[in-house]
Amino acid sequence: MDELLKILLMILIGATIGGVTNFLAIKMLFRPHEPKYIGSFRIPFTPGLIPKRRDELASSLGKTVVKHLLTPEGMRKRLLDDQVTMHITHFAQQEVQTMLRSDKTVRELLEPLYPNAEARFLTLADDKLRDELSNVMAEVKERKLFELLGEEGMDRVRVVIPEIVEALLVKSEEYFYSPEGEAQLRHMVDSFVQRRLGFIAGFIQNMNFVEMVRPEIVNILRGQSTRDGMTTMITREFERFSEKTVDTLIDDRLEARLIDGITDQVVSRLPIGQLLDRPVSSYTQSVESRIVDELVPQGVTLVIERFTNQMETIMDRLKIDKIVQEQVQSLDTSYLEEIVLSISKREFRAITWLGALLGGMIGLIQGLIAIL
Repeated sequence: MDELLKILLMILIGATIGGVTNFLAIKMLFRPHEPKYIGSFRIPFTPGLIPKRRDELASSLGKTVVKHLLTPEGMRKRLLDDQVTMHITHFAQQEVQTMLRSDKTVRELLEPLYPNAEARFLTLADDKLRDELSNVMAEVKERKLFELLGEEGMDRVRVVIPEIVEALLVKSEEYFYSPEGEAQLRHMVDSFVQRRLGFIAGFIQNMNFVEMVRPEIVNILRGQSTRDGMTTMITREFERFSEKTVDTLIDDRLEARLIDGITDQVVSRLPIGQLLDRPVSSYTQSVESRIVDELVPQGVTLVIERFTNQMETIMDRLKIDKIVQEQVQSLDTSYLEEIVLSISKREFRAITWLGALLGGMIGLIQGLIAIL
């Protein structure tokens, strides 16, 4: 009987030692959270294993997540799943439809993302137009005038020249019969007579030479030979003039004035403000169904394809392992302990009882050996 009690006692002692040892070992994974000291001597095994190896654990978890859990291939398969694509498409359609039916103006919609939209659009238009005009002017200035006009343009100018000559001759005739023209003609005749006839001019000063000369001048202006001669002369000068390059006709100052004038006139007439103050729905009513039913699904598919094709690069730049590492490092040790225990509570309890079982078996063996 004594031997049986001895065996039972040794089993109890062994089980207690085994269970308590495993229980303490589990607790020592997390506790204490900080190193403990007796004077300047640090007590061994403090802090606990996980607090002590926290940085290594965080780094290891980050690498494990990237290598085995959130892999590019796994993310790619998930995004390409039909159900996921359908949910993303449905969400995008709802959001786009809400935006297209909005009573907000375009200005209100853009303001959070693009403040002072009108001024910025006008500035962009001004800069773009100036650049385009500068490029056009640089190209135009290298060409000759007849190249710009083309054969059709040259022919139109040649046709207009006789009309210009006719207008000039008519205006000239009207000028000579005007008070100003008559005075100018009288001055010229008097100067000519005085210069050519000298003292004799005093005897004939009462003669009206203007009335004698003016009809002759008008007859010359009305003559066909005068028209033909002026037409030929102007046409010849125009042909010679058209051989010049445009840069000989337009200097830098004139070019700048042309660009400034055109740009100011065009930009000032752009109805940017009116367009921005219209509600979004006024632009989208006729195209809403096509956008929502056709363009959005196509856009979602395209974005997913592009996204998945670049998955390795995206995940590499996101540095998910660093994110996991930083998040684990930021967790409070007691909270990390709660997480691990909530997941592995049954396993840790089983380990404790396993220690007790092994301790009891060792106690049984020792008791049997002791009574032999």
